[in-house]
Amino acid sequence: MSQQPSFNVNALTKLGERTEYETWLLEAVYALAEQELFPTWPDGVIYSVQKSKPQFITHGRANIIIGDWRPEFLNAGAPLVFVSTFKLLDMLIEWILEENGFAPTFRFQQKLQHLHNSPIFPPVLESRIWLKERLVGLYSTLEPLRGTIIHDKHFTATDGAIRIASSKKGIIGAPVEISATLLRKLSFTIVSVLKYVDGTWLLDDFREKTLRHYLDELAALHGLSSLGQKRPIHTCVRVYMGGSDPLLVDLMSIHSDLAARYVNQDYSFDLRVLMIRDDEVVDAYLFPWPVLAVRTDDWTHTINAKEYRTTIPDDIEPEHVRNTG
Repeated sequence: MSQQPSFNVNALTKLGERTEYETWLLEAVYALAEQELFPTWPDGVIYSVQKSKPQFITHGRANIIIGDWRPEFLNAGAPLVFVSTFKLLDMLIEWILEENGFAPTFRFQQKLQHLHNSPIFPPVLESRIWLKERLVGLYSTLEPLRGTIIHDKHFTATDGAIRIASSKKGIIGAPVEISATLLRKLSFTIVSVLKYVDGTWLLDDFREKTLRHYLDELAALHGLSSLGQKRPIHTCVRVYMGGSDPLLVDLMSIHSDLAARYVNQDYSFDLRVLMIRDDEVVDAYLFPWPVLAVRTDDWTHTINAKEYRTTIPDDIEPEHVRNTG
């Protein structure tokens, strides 16, 4: 008999204690720290005071560590990474079932049967049926592959990729190819889900799209249809303009320019408006994506610009503010 789960602080603490080692391992080998996965970049789209067409700026970074152990480990350790990733998913599923009142069990088939009884997942998952279904799909598909690596020899690992065939009940199934890139995305998906469940990371619009995109790329492993999620990209648009009203920005033109630039991506942006007087920036506003997402001309009707006033940035380029007309 199941019970209404609470997923309270004590329950989340138990989940954290269960998953601590495997989470640490995957975060270490893939650098899955929040600041590494979701870095903050300088403004990437610039509209100078005199030009209607934007300047797109590409940012990047390199982090080379002499003697870094991770590349060699990942090349040889794909089976361990796969097993650790599945173990995290298994512990999450096990924890959810126990919170629903199901008796603890080490038998995977029993856990799969319990999942068919519609247990309640933590709110961040329960409210996203697409995520809940795909986690269950991953669990069902990956379990026999995990068994092959632990108990059999029907797998090969080369250059960070892994090729596994289910060998359940002595029946050898079709081999499943998991590239090094796909294995990283699988690990990212499971680790990030745990972070969203325990509240360590906030599942905002951009991160949700990233998760949907990764799950689309993992479709062969969860067996469900594509969500149709293009690769998301988030930037900050900077507009230099005269006058005193930042809400006079032509938002529809910005949408049009970004849509033309990021044809095969799902873009979003924050908007930084810098007010110019006598070739100097005298005021600054920063509007977040949630207030810009609706593509209509009347987006300003419910906005109080004063609430979005911010500090003037210190990276002002003179050619962006000069009015030579």
